[in-house]
Amino acid sequence: MRAVLMSSVFGALVFAAATAQAGPSTRQEVKVPFAFTINGQQMPAGTYSVRQDDAQPSALLIQGAHSAAYVLTAPVENGSAQQDTSLVFEKDGNTYRLSEVWDNDGDGVAVLELK
Repeated sequence: MRAVLMSSVFGALVFAAATAQAGPSTRQEVKVPFAFTINGQQMPAGTYSVRQDDAQPSALLIQGAHSAAYVLTAPVENGSAQQDTSLVFEKDGNTYRLSEVWDNDGDGVAVLELK
């Protein structure tokens, strides 16, 4: 059985301004207190930056000190986010999978699962 665990701000949340240079711009930085998966790739607990690629807005780079993953996303409509930025994880057994990313403006994206 799957349960959805909504985790609003993990520790300190830091926003950085987008720069004019090419490549991903920092969207947010979060501290995730548990291991999770992104498209089957194991990500350990730790601090991660979530970056949106300016050239490909539907792609996010999730990067930690020891691991990183690119994911494709799709907009989430009619969702309800917390007041602050939040990540949404789905729990299946003992595993957490990143399923959505929301910003503090209430805009959310679903992480597309690649098979």
